[in-house]
Amino acid sequence: MRGVRRPWTWLALTGGAGLLLLRFAWPSWAAAMPACTVRRLTGLHCPGCGGTRCAVKLLEGDFAGAAMMNPAVFLLALAFAAVVLAGVWQEWRGGKGPVFPAWLAWGAGGLVLVFGLVRNLPWWPFTLLVPP
Repeated sequence: MRGVRRPWTWLALTGGAGLLLLRFAWPSWAAAMPACTVRRLTGLHCPGCGGTRCAVKLLEGDFAGAAMMNPAVFLLALAFAAVVLAGVWQEWRGGKGPVFPAWLAWGAGGLVLVFGLVRNLPWWPFTLLVPP
């Protein structure tokens, strides 16, 4: 049995369809999301606090507003989009898709960890990382 032809292209197409569905068919999806449990229980901002509002801003095309809501989610979303587009590009040029080094995944994980710690520091400029 053969594998899926052009998996990066399929990922891009289904992801794009899902984003369009969220944006136009179910524009109030963010209201159905629960509040942050970490914030409710501890009073601290987790690395994902503001991520839903960031996603809403991204779907609206407001990149500056998305970066204000959660810079880490904003950067990771842009990085994920770049990886998928690079995969599609490589597939259509005859390759199997990009192969990314392990340090890229470790770097993303490290970014999330450091961001989660730094955004809870009570001094300027770290207070700018708290979602409005």
